[in-house]
Amino acid sequence: MKNVVFICLLSIPLFCLAAEESNADYRAVKVAVDIDKSLLPSDAENWILYVYASKPGARLPLANFKGKLSQLPLNVTLNESMYLLPHLTLKQAEDIVIIAKTTKSDNPHQKSSEDLIGYSNGLSFKDNAKLSTSVTIDQRDKNKPAK
Repeated sequence: MKNVVFICLLSIPLFCLAAEESNADYRAVKVAVDIDKSLLPSDAENWILYVYASKPGARLPLANFKGKLSQLPLNVTLNESMYLLPHLTLKQAEDIVIIAKTTKSDNPHQKSSEDLIGYSNGLSFKDNAKLSTSVTIDQRDKNKPAK
């Protein structure tokens, strides 16, 4: 019995090391999100906030967060487990951009001329699996509402 306990105790550091190694490749982005105060609507509690990562030029999220505009300023970490579609995750992209969008609609696909948006600079996972950036919602969303 003592040998079994001894072997189990010896294997604990190996399991910890394996978990640490797998976490080293686990992609995540820490994002500080804020809004240009001149654009802040008086009814911010009624606005939905979406913060998501996508490939540059694409709008499909690789990782996403949903909250309320009234939570700003906000720090959020987007990671590989926050995908919408299993074939579109942070693991599938080297270069990304973070988008923060706010809307009155509960449907992220429904567009309105009131929607507000902000973009990060381009980011790359080429040298690091852990990134950080900031996004300020600073403009109207120029994508046309669906008719």
